[in-house]
Amino acid sequence: MSNNSMESLLAWMKVKTRLLDWGMIVALERSKANLLMRQEYIRRFDSGSYLPPIRGEVSIVDNRWMQVISDFVMDVPLLSFENANLNDSKAMLTMSVVGGSQLTLSKESVGWKVEKVDEIDPLQGPKLYLDLLLHQVPGDVDVDGRIMLDLKKSDNFRLTFGETAEEQRLGGNFFKDLFNQLSDDKRIWPLGRIERGTNESMRPKSFGLRTQASGAAARDPRSSEHGNGAILAFVRMEDSTKEGEFPGENSDFRYLIPDDAEKDYSATVLFDWARLSPMLGWQQQLIDSVKTLFSTDDLEYLYNAENELDTVVVKSGGITIGVDHEYRFPLTIEHVTVEAIVKRKASVVLANSDQPFTLTLSSRGASMRWRSECLEDLELYYTDHNSDTVGPIDMGVDMIYELEAVFELVDVAGSDGKVETVMKPAIFNMSISPMYDEPIEQKESARGIAELILGLVLYLFVKTLEGIHTQFGESSIRSKLHVQVLSASIALKPLIDDLIKMSFGQAITHEQIRSPHDIGYFGRINPTQTSFVINPMQPLVSGGVPQQFRTEPTIPGVQWAVEALVEDAGDPGDIDANGLYNPPVAASIEGRFKRVRVTATDPGSGYRTSALVTVLVNELSIHPLIQICDIGNSVELKAGSLSEDELLWSIKNPVANESGEVRPSDKPEGDHVYHHGPQVPDKTYVLDEIEVKNRRTNQTRSVHVLALQGTPGLTVKMLSTDISQGQVQLEGLVNNKPKSPVWTLPLGGPGSIDASTGLYQADPTATERFVLIFAELDDPDWGKFEGHLILPLPLLEFPQVLEVLSQ
Repeated sequence: MSNNSMESLLAWMKVKTRLLDWGMIVALERSKANLLMRQEYIRRFDSGSYLPPIRGEVSIVDNRWMQVISDFVMDVPLLSFENANLNDSKAMLTMSVVGGSQLTLSKESVGWKVEKVDEIDPLQGPKLYLDLLLHQVPGDVDVDGRIMLDLKKSDNFRLTFGETAEEQRLGGNFFKDLFNQLSDDKRIWPLGRIERGTNESMRPKSFGLRTQASGAAARDPRSSEHGNGAILAFVRMEDSTKEGEFPGENSDFRYLIPDDAEKDYSATVLFDWARLSPMLGWQQQLIDSVKTLFSTDDLEYLYNAENELDTVVVKSGGITIGVDHEYRFPLTIEHVTVEAIVKRKASVVLANSDQPFTLTLSSRGASMRWRSECLEDLELYYTDHNSDTVGPIDMGVDMIYELEAVFELVDVAGSDGKVETVMKPAIFNMSISPMYDEPIEQKESARGIAELILGLVLYLFVKTLEGIHTQFGESSIRSKLHVQVLSASIALKPLIDDLIKMSFGQAITHEQIRSPHDIGYFGRINPTQTSFVINPMQPLVSGGVPQQFRTEPTIPGVQWAVEALVEDAGDPGDIDANGLYNPPVAASIEGRFKRVRVTATDPGSGYRTSALVTVLVNELSIHPLIQICDIGNSVELKAGSLSEDELLWSIKNPVANESGEVRPSDKPEGDHVYHHGPQVPDKTYVLDEIEVKNRRTNQTRSVHVLALQGTPGLTVKMLSTDISQGQVQLEGLVNNKPKSPVWTLPLGGPGSIDASTGLYQADPTATERFVLIFAELDDPDWGKFEGHLILPLPLLEFPQVLEVLSQ
């Protein structure tokens, strides 16, 4: 059952105005706001305006531990509202790292060494979290009017590239400093625009932003609704002397976006009815009805102190009742049948009589008062007992009209189920009654029977007149004064479009317009009639596996194209006329993934929109690539998969009484953990390979853990590097004295090493991101000494790291 249905919202709105003295309140739902940001991200992905690859060093413990990040590629920011409340204006913004490398370095007595190497991919990467300070977003419509998400206006940065909260905080601070240094075009993400518009009464002056969680479930990490919510824009109009109030956290201010099933509401706009009322035309419709009723344009308009139309008085005109007509009444008097003839001319009920017709207007309705006398002048003829015609006898009848009515605007459901705003009478008291006298004059004297005939005829005819007037009053007057269904949707739609413009060809399309007190415009953030989006918009696909694209809504004859991004050479794949994309095969992709842009163009309008496609070399990944595990410790591991298939973890080729074991992690965001095996007394290292296997496809990926069994007795130092040649000269030290150990590559590469000299030669064609080097020395007096070195690859990418390792 819906917890925030349209009807429950309308019941809440009906009690009183919910605008808190603002001219307008706009609510935009999170997922659709994220959609807009994705579109903007894709649009400018290769224009130089998106975040460039990020490099830097993050000191975790001064002169002891550091994290080195290299070429981090940041994905589009996504909003969530799990911590949002109306008292502050913070939204959580999440940016995933989809590419790059990360190194963990530790400093020993002899210098810095690599403890961990990882390569980030789109399947499994760190995330950057920050609290977006929306109240610092510029809100002056005169200056700009954009609703912007400025990464500089943020706080509480956390980067999940480390296991501890302190590491994540320090990593976040690195990004905070980075964002503060970026130019505006790289850190500001436009979400929409509030413009001045063309209507003088609805010109926004400023706005303030707040956030709102959709309910308690949005704050519960275990709920499927976790993070759901909306951005609220509170808009002040130009003629307002001050801004309104923001609702407090404990106020009864409701979440403004309905959650009715199958409606997919994503945007709500609340308007001040009193402000919009004169623009919607219903008052003029009512005035026009009065003009039509009395066939006059002679009206007096009275205004209140705020120069708003308050009262309309009809000064002339009237309602014509009937036409010239002759009525015949057979009468039997004293056994004699005679015929009475009454001649009546059309009469007029004057608008300006005892009390002129007065229309008093309010923001949501109107009242009417009127009293008028309509004199019916009649001529009576009758035949006497001699069959002679007697007459004419003049007589008069006054018909008294009294009207008291109150009309209100209400929402009613039509036969098609759609709800529209209708002007209906809440009170409609109308009385029509006769007042008549004795005949004014008699031309002929026939007092006895004449008076009797006159009385009977007058009685009968007055009843006829009552029928005539009542029928007209109760039907024609009510009908002409009853304003029919307002075209509120027609009147409001262009007004809202003039005020709220969403970026990237987006607009708010309405589903319902209701007005229980304020006007509620409930709808969706959807493409305009001349624009569309591609679905899916940011897919991950496997190399060589086709992906079907479609447009929403469907565009006849849409033209498809695919392009490689500026920084990415090679074959982008191809796409046919039906939107079926064939990505390049994995073997042709350099690195771990490739990004291309698929674009759809409407041949009629020329409008175009794009999707950002990530083509993966592997649909399975495991991290980190290699790391050190001290005695008695454990290290966290994570795997990512393109599918939802079950993943199986294991130690590949385990050695009894030496290898560690892999178990599920007990951390909130953990995956699996490698636990150090039993200590082996006669060894310095146990090198374990951890494998992840997709149960369905049998695809496997593996990483390594170097489990220390004791303190290495040999130190490996870098004497020199020649990056251009891909060479590193190594030296082995025991007690700080140079030795001549035997050099090996326990994983068989990549590259090669001279066993006696320690000259490492990198393989320029290798795709591996590290090389593990062992050094072993058999001393006849002191026994065996072992040491290791982890070098990040390719060497050209890490000149500064190699410099640090050489110190």
